[in-house]
Amino acid sequence: MPHAFPETPTPLRRRPLLRRDARLATAVGLALVLAIGLAPAARAAAPLRWKFQKGETIRYALVQKTETKMKSAQIQGGSVVNQTSDIRWIVEEVSPEGAATMTQIIDRVRVKMEANGQAPVEFDSADKDKVPDDPRAAQVVSIFKALAGFECKLSMDPRGQIKSVTIPEKTLEALKKSFTGPMANLFSEESMKNMITQSGLVLPEQAVEDGKGWTDQSKLPVQQLGTIVTEKTYTVKGPVDGDPSKVRIDLSAKMAVEGAANPNLSFEIKDQKNEGVFDFDAQNGRIARSHVEVRMVQLITAGANSLEQTVNNTMEMTLTPEPAAK
Repeated sequence: MPHAFPETPTPLRRRPLLRRDARLATAVGLALVLAIGLAPAARAAAPLRWKFQKGETIRYALVQKTETKMKSAQIQGGSVVNQTSDIRWIVEEVSPEGAATMTQIIDRVRVKMEANGQAPVEFDSADKDKVPDDPRAAQVVSIFKALAGFECKLSMDPRGQIKSVTIPEKTLEALKKSFTGPMANLFSEESMKNMITQSGLVLPEQAVEDGKGWTDQSKLPVQQLGTIVTEKTYTVKGPVDGDPSKVRIDLSAKMAVEGAANPNLSFEIKDQKNEGVFDFDAQNGRIARSHVEVRMVQLITAGANSLEQTVNNTMEMTLTPEPAAK
């Protein structure tokens, strides 16, 4: 399943030693949320399948809110980021078996960010001429500018298994330039392909009865920190508001970071609660709406310094109609 990027939390701005490593660990929050994904499930009457038609365009609005609180001996602070992204999937080819080749594009990003001790930052990628005066704000805005216009090509079978990912070089370069230091590694071509592939929706081979479900595991390597292992449990709840063409699915997920190989930096998930609800349009083969909430308490240790970070992220994705012709 093509996937949208969640917002990136505010970079830390104090104590250079911890700041660099904490920014890397904070960026991993991006991968952690991606690891949960926006994926629903199947129902008993027949196995659900993604359905695409050559030449069609599918649009989604993704609304996200991330609240971050940080505390250590050196750092006390937090931020609230509200982000809305307009996403477009362009279906280019569909095989007789239903496998699709498509392009995903993030057309527009709107952001409002508030951090302790700093003036609010607002950004709309549609306003290309607006440049923040504050250097710190300009650095953050560069990240969202890179995300606006993100493009990749995917090959996906009817169950949602992503077989290939192609990312244009200009897209990779824009993302790399928006981050500095070790954080840029998160946006290498290999890392990006892993994130997109692992966050895809893979439907069960068989139908699933109402009240029952299944589990799915994904693994996402993250340079310097190890591998993010996500265990997802789906439960089919039945028709949405009595509509047999749509099925509601609950999601519960648990994440762990394994195999870290960096002696100077550790990242531990101390507490978490990750839940979601999905309305899947069985007739048309796509998500009609999804709501995912991710709460994590993370402990980041760099040498003798440690930082506890609490992240609450809410994602709401809604299918939107094609805009009227001008």
